[in-house]
Amino acid sequence: MVLKTLEFSDCLSDSPSFRENLHAHEKELEKTSKSIKGLIYHCREVINATKSLSKAQRNLSQNLQDFRWEHIGEEQTDDEIIIARSLKEFGKLIATVEDARDNMLQTSCEQLITPLENFRKDQIGGAKEGKKKFDKQTSKFCQSLERYLSLKTKTNDNALQEADAALEMERRHFSEASMQYVLLIQEVHERKKFEFVETLLTFIYSWLTFYHQGYEVAKEFKENRLTDLQIKIQKTRENFATTHVEAGQLMKKMLEVRGAKQDPASVVKEFTRQGYLYMLEKKALGVGTTWTKYYCQYQKDGKVLKMIPFNQTSGTKVGNTEEYTLTSCTRRAADTIEKRFCFDITVAEKQNTSFTLQALSEDDRKLWLDAMDGKEPIYLQPQVVPNDIVLDDIGFSFIQKCIGAIESRGLDDQGLYRVVGVNSKVSKLTSMGLDRRKIDRINLEDDDEWEIKTITSSLKAYFRSLPEPLMSYKLHHKFITAAKKESKTLRINDIHALVHKLPESNFEMLDCLCAHLQRVASNAEINLMTEANLGVCFGPTLMRPAEETMAAIMDIKFCNIVVEIMIENYEKIFKTPPDGADITEVKVATSGTPNMDIPKNKNPMTSSTYSTDSTGTSPRDSHFVPTNQNQSYAAYRARLRPTAIYDPRPPGDTNSSNSSSSESLNSKASSSTAFGQTPSMNATPSQKPATYASVGSPSLDKAKHTTTAVAAVRPQRQDTSTSLYGSLRKRQSADSLDSRALSSSTGSMSSLSGSGSTQQLPGRRKVRTLYACDAENESELSFEPNQIIYNVKPSKEPGWLEGCLNNKSGLIPANYVEFLN
Repeated sequence: MVLKTLEFSDCLSDSPSFRENLHAHEKELEKTSKSIKGLIYHCREVINATKSLSKAQRNLSQNLQDFRWEHIGEEQTDDEIIIARSLKEFGKLIATVEDARDNMLQTSCEQLITPLENFRKDQIGGAKEGKKKFDKQTSKFCQSLERYLSLKTKTNDNALQEADAALEMERRHFSEASMQYVLLIQEVHERKKFEFVETLLTFIYSWLTFYHQGYEVAKEFKENRLTDLQIKIQKTRENFATTHVEAGQLMKKMLEVRGAKQDPASVVKEFTRQGYLYMLEKKALGVGTTWTKYYCQYQKDGKVLKMIPFNQTSGTKVGNTEEYTLTSCTRRAADTIEKRFCFDITVAEKQNTSFTLQALSEDDRKLWLDAMDGKEPIYLQPQVVPNDIVLDDIGFSFIQKCIGAIESRGLDDQGLYRVVGVNSKVSKLTSMGLDRRKIDRINLEDDDEWEIKTITSSLKAYFRSLPEPLMSYKLHHKFITAAKKESKTLRINDIHALVHKLPESNFEMLDCLCAHLQRVASNAEINLMTEANLGVCFGPTLMRPAEETMAAIMDIKFCNIVVEIMIENYEKIFKTPPDGADITEVKVATSGTPNMDIPKNKNPMTSSTYSTDSTGTSPRDSHFVPTNQNQSYAAYRARLRPTAIYDPRPPGDTNSSNSSSSESLNSKASSSTAFGQTPSMNATPSQKPATYASVGSPSLDKAKHTTTAVAAVRPQRQDTSTSLYGSLRKRQSADSLDSRALSSSTGSMSSLSGSGSTQQLPGRRKVRTLYACDAENESELSFEPNQIIYNVKPSKEPGWLEGCLNNKSGLIPANYVEFLN
């Protein structure tokens, strides 16, 4: 029998299903108690029988040791002497075994009987005491509720207030007793798994130790005495055989009768509203009325009302469940009835009859009217508090700054991510890090201002504050199911496939985080943070359940396992495609910065030249699909980079930061892929840290209407006839390219190129860097992400800007920065 989890939330509603579930747990405890009682009885029988056996064995041992026989003749041979002494040795052998048995029996009561009796008395008996307290509080609450609801409408306000306070106090005591009882029952069920079984295990070990000691005694006796004794007995038998004939002959001679001597053989949330209501009914004889208590369950979709007559005190049904189809619901005016909190309903099954129901309070009546679409409904839907923390470009930048600071000066800190920072400092860092105006002023390398524990706590706080967990509500149960697989290989493969089903931005952020956690775990000998410890820290954060229940709490250990597997198998999960997946359909994070080594004389910021063959067909998208799966996946992965990151701003908001991609990949035109000439197959990704933000030039407003996402590929300054690298993960075959979308893309990108005189760039302004860049010659600037460059103006070099950083002027790739207002 499988017992359902007892939820604390059910204690508040005290529904029949909760009571039935509670009864099932109580029956199981009673069954366990009886089984333990029977087990104790039989254990006592075994122990007593063992004691009797031991006593009989000792009597036998003593008898063997005292056994004496007289030999024939005056002298005995050596063999006869040894054989005669063998009985005494047998007795000593049995006595030695019984000594070990006595040691086992002496501890059996302490190791078995007493612990079992204590468990039955303390744990199960404690649960029974908790039941008595719970039943007592249930009775007191129901009586208080009866008194409270019997108050007349004309009762003065002071009396009503006192009644309200008294009822609330009883309800609090009832809820507390209910939850404590539920917790106690669950603890007893869990304790069975270790205290009860551990007691039996200890006794079995003691029993096996006795048998092992007997085996060792027998082994030693066999090696030292039995073998030699057996040889001597055989010799004696042979001697007997030779003398037997002679003795027979002599008997015959002596006319004696020859005789032969023989040796003796010897083991929901499926309702819109549910709760207790009182219904006004006529008495059995038709004289007078009475209020009957029902537990009601209402489904708004089908307007189905179930009424269960139920007695909370006894915890049993007092009648059959009735089911009606609701047709109307009206609040009952206070001057038309003596009782308070009443409302009338009509049902399709009894059209000419209306039922008068009494709720438990005014608020309860409002909720019932709201659920039943009453004539005076009051909607008390809680206001949704807007969550300003989202998975956008500023979030990526903040997490990268935190990771950089942790890895530069905190990898050796013991208990990294376990030690919690001060709440005020953590909140301050989080708010500043997610503020576009303040993030540049944060210096996380300053150990005096920002401790490592503050940074790690802020990083975890960011993930906890996301509207939806990083690994999504949609895939939550699938991840849990994958972690429960029996085979470790199946777990890894299932989690591998599920990770690649995450949204683009979630996948990129998870890849960034797991890469960092893998580096933390690689230093576990110093910081003591193994993959398992990091799983404990990030499991509940990355896989937050949609609803907090006891069942979800019990699944936290599986969340930890998922994170642990992702850290241990980082390269396989994030850098290789799942088994059976199309390589062109797989999201894999870039292994370097957006710039990649492409053939010279290729300027991605100039007009895109889309080459065609003699028949006018477009180049196949297979140029990007490697032919060798093992050798080319890393090269293919290098050409992929994050696509559009989730941005909560409305589509029409063009004044905000333009760090996201030029066009959402979810648009209809996003299935088109713009690309130019095929890059050489020996192109390798840069070894710089990966950047997890989609890029678009914020100063070029025309680029917002392009149908392709522009990759942040470093412009080359040798030639202007170049091709455009598309950064889209291919969702459709290149055969389905729309020529109109292609021409639109080409035209749009043309506005980004050309000479500096034609670019619609503002005058001297400030820009913020999006990616790291290393200068290839003295005329270019080197910079890191999130640096501010001043006096920026258009350059004569297509796709480049001029600016000043650290009192040095030079060229800047236009698609590596965004303009600041």
